[in-house]
Amino acid sequence: MSTSISTPTVEKASALHVYVDSIESGIVKLLLREDSGAWKGHNLPATVLPPGTREGTWLRLSLEPSEPPASVNSETLRRDLSKTDSGGDFSL
Repeated sequence: MSTSISTPTVEKASALHVYVDSIESGIVKLLLREDSGAWKGHNLPATVLPPGTREGTWLRLSLEPSEPPASVNSETLRRDLSKTDSGGDFSL
C-alpha cells in the first residue's frame, strides 16, 4: 500500500518584462507596460541593474514578499515617510 504525500503549492513571484530606456548619472529609466497597454517610464537608481546591463536591454522584473532588513524598523520608516506625505498620487 502506497501513501500519497501532498506538497503545498508555492506561489510564483510576480514577474514582468521591462525595457531599459536610458542610464544617465546613476539613474536608470525603465519602461513598464501598464494595463492599458501604454508604456510608462520609471526612474530607479542604476545600482539595481544586473552587471553589464545597457540601454536597450530587456529585463525580467520579479517581486516577491520579503522580511524587512534587520537594520530597518518598518513602523519607524512608515511614520517618518507619512510626515512628508501630501496624500497625493505618486510615480515610481
